[in-house]
Amino acid sequence: MDTVCIAVVGAGVIGLSTAACISQLVPGCTVTVISDRFTPDTTSNVAAGMLIPHTCADTPVPTQKRWFRETFEHLSEIAKSAEAADAGVHLVSGWQIFRSVPAEEVPFWADVVLGFRKMTEAELKRFPQYVFGQAFTTLKCETSAYLPWLERRSFETLEAQGTNSSTEGKGRKA
Repeated sequence: MDTVCIAVVGAGVIGLSTAACISQLVPGCTVTVISDRFTPDTTSNVAAGMLIPHTCADTPVPTQKRWFRETFEHLSEIAKSAEAADAGVHLVSGWQIFRSVPAEEVPFWADVVLGFRKMTEAELKRFPQYVFGQAFTTLKCETSAYLPWLERRSFETLEAQGTNSSTEGKGRKA
């Protein structure tokens, strides 16, 4: 059988996540990541992702909720693993505060995050310019750690499958 060759354009968090996913789901494939920049020189490297979705008007809410739940579950598994520190994925608790009460006081993702609740009046008093808030625990992804971890993971997956992995020019086989 011929080897399936797949190219992923972009070496930020989306590109490397896609490459890692493909390398796991398509055994024996060759995945090449094509980008003008790789970690640590990507835009993703200077970001940190707090997993808090915002509604996308053109996408049905059930679809958005499924995507969020799948992402939350995936990152939760990493956060619970021995690789959590290397991957830069961990739980974080906090507040989301508003100057006016949002149309949806309980967002579609409230049952996905941990411990979602409305903030108490006592908590809101700390922020007198705000009138409403939500408290919950979600996941944070430090991309300066996550991107190198994804690269290593992709190479390890392909090597375990007996597939050649190498770096070439402006593309990296992952």
